[in-house]
Amino acid sequence: MSRPHGMYRRLITLLFLSLAAPAFAAKPFTEGMVTITLDDGWATQYSLARPELNARNLPATYGLVTLAIHESWAGYINLTQAQTLVTEGNDIASHTLTHPDLTSLSPAQLLAELQDSRTWLENALGLPAVPNLIVPYGLQNGPVLDAIRQHYASSRTVNAGRNFRDTVVYELRANDVARTVPVSTVQGWVDQAIAEKSWLILVFHEFTNGTPTRDTEYLTSQFADILDYVQTQGVRTVTLAEGLALTEGRTEPDLTAGLFVYNDALQNGFADWSWADHSLDETGVVHTGSASIRFEPDTWNGLLFHHHGLDLADHQSLRVWVHGGTVGGQAVRLVLHDGAQLLGTIRLDTALGGPIAPGVWQQVSIPLASIGATTGTLRDIYFQDDSGTDQPVMYLDDLVLLPH
Repeated sequence: MSRPHGMYRRLITLLFLSLAAPAFAAKPFTEGMVTITLDDGWATQYSLARPELNARNLPATYGLVTLAIHESWAGYINLTQAQTLVTEGNDIASHTLTHPDLTSLSPAQLLAELQDSRTWLENALGLPAVPNLIVPYGLQNGPVLDAIRQHYASSRTVNAGRNFRDTVVYELRANDVARTVPVSTVQGWVDQAIAEKSWLILVFHEFTNGTPTRDTEYLTSQFADILDYVQTQGVRTVTLAEGLALTEGRTEPDLTAGLFVYNDALQNGFADWSWADHSLDETGVVHTGSASIRFEPDTWNGLLFHHHGLDLADHQSLRVWVHGGTVGGQAVRLVLHDGAQLLGTIRLDTALGGPIAPGVWQQVSIPLASIGATTGTLRDIYFQDDSGTDQPVMYLDDLVLLPH
């Protein structure tokens, strides 16, 4: 979820280079899996998507905004329909009371959105428990995550990518299927899940039989094509609850290999606030795993990966793999920022001791002490164009903060 932010142009430069350690490897499941999640509880999920799912005997997970049902908001399913979804064997997750940005709430408001939503769903739908949360807009910070942990066993974000047995269950990745996403793209995601034995969570919102007029609308016929492909490929379909039961139930990241910012997807609480032309799901040029970051560093544009706050004293260095694409030679600056002031910066070619090379992956390992970033709270990691001109596409992968 993008937010407005400033751009940092001419910043201080320091240098260092170091070699590195093996890449992180996620633990596969015994087979690939796909979950269909339907967010918000829109009426068209019941009238248009549900018949397609039922015709193929496929259960789904419905993330319900509870006040929309309780107060009979226009365009949303009603209580009787929600009860029918349960009777038909579907999974129910909380999507809070009113679908707010949880990071903007007071402690009392946050408690109500989390606790009251879960309690209402359990009572109104006769469920023994509603243990899983779908986070509105995927926005969560430290206090929000602390509160979620008190009231739910998991939370699903909107960070794209697949999940593995050792994925942290409070940072489940999910791929949003908006109106501009073609069926072929979703088919590619399914194929990836099968190949790497990972868990793909697909996110849908509204449905239409006509021309979609909002990004959240998706053609029912295309939804049916996706379901047909899932069945044709023989990939296992699970609800959110069923998929979670097959994970290790990890609630905290394993920091022995470092705190990963990106490995096939953003993770460990990092969110994409970038303002450059980029993709976090590039599959054509990959260092390890199944995806990398494609980045076009033009005219001061940049990648920005935001966190609610990390203590720099817990980390010794930052490591990233870079690939210059077909041309190489990009002028790109790494910036560490606390949201108010600069913590440290260095150009990638300075750290490499030479230009970013075309056609190959190069490892950059930057000791934080070498750029003066040993204390403070890290909130933003930038990779920003440092030329002010148009530059060719490059790639990043396996971005990690390494411990002492």
